Amino acid sequence: MLTYFRRVWVLLMTCAALLATFPFTNASPVRAQGSTDPNQLTFEGSALVAAVLEAAKTGYAARAPQTQITLTTSGTGTGIDQLCNGAADVAMAYGAISDAQIADCTAKGVTFVELLLGYDAVALVANTVSPAQCLSIDQLSTLLAPGAANVNVWSAVDASLGDVAIEALYILPDNEQRPPRFLLDRLLAGDGLRPDLQVAETATAMSDKINVERGAIGIMPLQDLIVERTPSKAIRPIQIRSGTACIEPNAVNLDEGRYPLAESLLLYVNAARLEAKPPLADFLRYLLSSDGRRNLITLKYVPPSEVLYTRGLSYIETRRTGRTYSRVQVVNVPANTAGVVTLDGTPLLSELVRDINAPFAPRYTSITLLNQPLGNATAYRKLCENRADLIFTTRQPNSEEADLCQNNSIQTLQMPLGFDADLIVVNAENTFARCLSLANVERLFNDRYVAKRWSEVAQGFPDLEIVAITPRSGSIESDALLTAVTRNQIAPIFRSDIAENAQSNDPIFRAVAVQNTLGGVTFMRYSDFMRSGARVQAVQIDAGNGCVSPTLANIQNGSYPLARSLFAALNLSSLNRPEVRAYAWYLLGDDSLTILNQEGVIGAEANVFAALREVLLERIEAAERAAATPEPTAEPTAAATPDLE
Repeated sequence: MLTYFRRVWVLLMTCAALLATFPFTNASPVRAQGSTDPNQLTFEGSALVAAVLEAAKTGYAARAPQTQITLTTSGTGTGIDQLCNGAADVAMAYGAISDAQIADCTAKGVTFVELLLGYDAVALVANTVSPAQCLSIDQLSTLLAPGAANVNVWSAVDASLGDVAIEALYILPDNEQRPPRFLLDRLLAGDGLRPDLQVAETATAMSDKINVERGAIGIMPLQDLIVERTPSKAIRPIQIRSGTACIEPNAVNLDEGRYPLAESLLLYVNAARLEAKPPLADFLRYLLSSDGRRNLITLKYVPPSEVLYTRGLSYIETRRTGRTYSRVQVVNVPANTAGVVTLDGTPLLSELVRDINAPFAPRYTSITLLNQPLGNATAYRKLCENRADLIFTTRQPNSEEADLCQNNSIQTLQMPLGFDADLIVVNAENTFARCLSLANVERLFNDRYVAKRWSEVAQGFPDLEIVAITPRSGSIESDALLTAVTRNQIAPIFRSDIAENAQSNDPIFRAVAVQNTLGGVTFMRYSDFMRSGARVQAVQIDAGNGCVSPTLANIQNGSYPLARSLFAALNLSSLNRPEVRAYAWYLLGDDSLTILNQEGVIGAEANVFAALREVLLERIEAAERAAATPEPTAEPTAAATPDLE
C-alpha cells in the first residue's frame, strides 16, 4: 500500500512539473468567478490605473477597514476580459473599451458602468521665442522617432519653421508608476523614442533649462506644466494639430477629447456587483471625491472637471450602463467610407458652407458632399420629405414646415451655429442718418429706386450727394442685404449705377473710403466693421418697433433687424448611414468651429459646440440601438406560404 501511494505521489509531481514546463498560452485565461464576499473587491487591468487605486487604498482603509481591495495588474485587455468573464468586479483601463470587448461582455451577460478617473497627458514645452507653435502627430514622429538623432533644426520637421537650431530635448527620468515615455511611444511612429533625449531630474529643473535655453524642448506631464508655467518663466506649450485645428493642452480640451497627446484612465464596473457588493459603490464614490482625486495629481495625472466627476457619481447611483465618457468612439467612421451626403439651404451661406466643407474632403475622399442651395423654404421642404440629409439655413422651420416633417415622421436636430449681421455704415460726421428704416435702406441700394441724393432717401435729409461704396452686384453680402430689407419684390436687383471696383469688395477699403466722404455710405458684416479701425459709425435700424443699435447683444437676441441666425438642421433618419455620421460629427468639430470664427460668425463658441456634440452622440446611439433591434417577424399567411412541392 505504501508503494502504491508513493507511485501516485510521483505521478502527481510529474504532472505538476510538466504543467510548469508547458504553460498554457492563452493570454487571458478564464479565472474562477470573483469572490461573493461583499467585502472582497477585485480590480484587474492597467498598472497605470492601478497606481491611482493603490494610492487611494490607504486613505480608504481608514474609513472602511473591513473592505479588502485586490489589485491585479495584467494589462487593460486582460482586465476587460476578466470583467466579461465575471472574474473581476472592475476592469482598470488605460483607454476606452473596444466594440469587440463590449460585444464579448454582452454575449456573457455582463453590463458595465464606465467611470472616468482622469487623464494621462503629455505636453511639449518650448521657450516663448521658439518658432514651433503647432505640430502634427506626424511632425512629432519626425522629431522624436528612434532614428531622429540627426533632426536638430526645425526645418527638418516643418520647412516653414526655418533653419532654427533645436539645441536640446529633455525628458523626465523613468518611473515605474508613471513612465513619461509610455504615452508618446504609444502614439508616435516607431518603437521607442530617439536615444539622445537628455534627462532632467525634475519638471522644475526642465522648465528652468528651457527658460534659459531658447532652442530647447521639454517633454513633461501636463500636470507638471500647469504648475511650472508661471509669469516668471519664458516657457509655453506647443499646440498639437488635430485636423486643421491647433489644440492647446489644457483641462477643457482634455474633457472634450480634443487634445491628441492624452489618454483616459477609466474603470469598467460590473453593474451586477454594484448591487451585490455595497462597499464597491462606496469605494468608487471615494475615488471620485476630493480626497480620492488628490492621488491623481500626486501621480501627475490631470483630473477632469467637477462636472464630469459629478456625472460619474450619478452613473454610480443610477447604474447608467454602457459607453458614457468614451461615446465618441461610436462616430469614428473609417476613412475609406463611401457615400453621398445631400446638403441644401440658403445661397446666402453657400460660401461659408464651402469653406467649412473644404477640410472634410481630404479626410473622406470617397464621401461626396452634394450641395445644391435653393433657399430656406426649398431646403426645409426637401428635409421634411426625406430628400436631404442636412441643410444650412438662416431661420428655424415655420409651422407649415414643422407640420410637414411631423406628417412624414421626419425628426430633425436643429444645430445653432452662431449669428451674423449686416451694418449700414456712414461717415462719423453724418448727423442726419443716425437711424434708417428698412425702406430707407432699400432706397439706398435697390435698383428700382437708385437714389442719388440723401434727400431722396428720407424727408428732412439734406440735399447731399450719396457716395455709395459697395461690394460688387451679385455678391453674397449684397444679396443678403436686399433679402433683409426688400418687401413686395420677388427678385430685387442691387443698384446698377455703381461702378465696379475690385477694391470695393474689401470691407476695410470701403470703411476708409466712407471715413473720407461726408455723404459716403456702405454696408458690411459686423465682424468686418469691428476690425476696420476706420473713423465711421454704424447706423441704427428701425423695422417698425423703434431704432435698434447693432450691438453684439442686440444681434444675438434677434432685436437688430439686419441680424440673422445661422442653423444646420440634420435629418435624424439619415444617421443610420456612416457617411452622414462622419459629416455631422465633423460639422460640430474643431475644424468647423475654427472656420466659423475665422469667417467672422458671432457666437460660434466651444461650449455651445460641446453641448451639441453631446446631443448628437445621444442621437447616434439611438440610431445604433434601433439598427441593432431586429424587426418582428410577421406571421406567415396563406398567400405567403410556399408550395410544399
